[in-house]
Amino acid sequence: MNNKPNLVSTISFAAASTALLGACAYFQPEKVGQTEGREYTITVRNSLAKERFAPILIVGNADDGKIWVGKYVSGEAHTQFTTGNPGPLAAVLGGDQGQPGGLGIGQEVTFKFKTNARKARLTAMVHPDFTPDNYVTGLIDLQAGGTTQLERFDIGDDEGRKTVLKVGPAGTATIK
Repeated sequence: MNNKPNLVSTISFAAASTALLGACAYFQPEKVGQTEGREYTITVRNSLAKERFAPILIVGNADDGKIWVGKYVSGEAHTQFTTGNPGPLAAVLGGDQGQPGGLGIGQEVTFKFKTNARKARLTAMVHPDFTPDNYVTGLIDLQAGGTTQLERFDIGDDEGRKTVLKVGPAGTATIK
């Protein structure tokens, strides 16, 4: 009986293990900063009638100039708003992804967030089931607490205008 592992089996096992470990990164929050300071509990609620949010990014003291450039959005923001990947925007802003995965219609999610900031910017892609280039955002006053309305915007890619246009309300973010 031969107990030596087959080369093909060994390579297959190594490839599968590597793929599995690599995929684990997609199930974890994007963490690039903001691990110190006061801890806040934030509940985000999706009030859209038929669409869900993609991963939520929250950043204390966000530099809005790295999100919006003129009447359009930065390359990093474009990536989040069209693909749902908040990593590049989190990297330039130094923020944390508050909620990996999506947030369903009418659902809410609660997560913890640490920062020394007085305000935090929340952004998320509107999942492209119906519209390909919409996002939600809100500027949360951490000192005041309470509930902040989230607004929905269209970046105009599919219409060819490439300018940000307000669409309407999208949900809430509540500090507890």
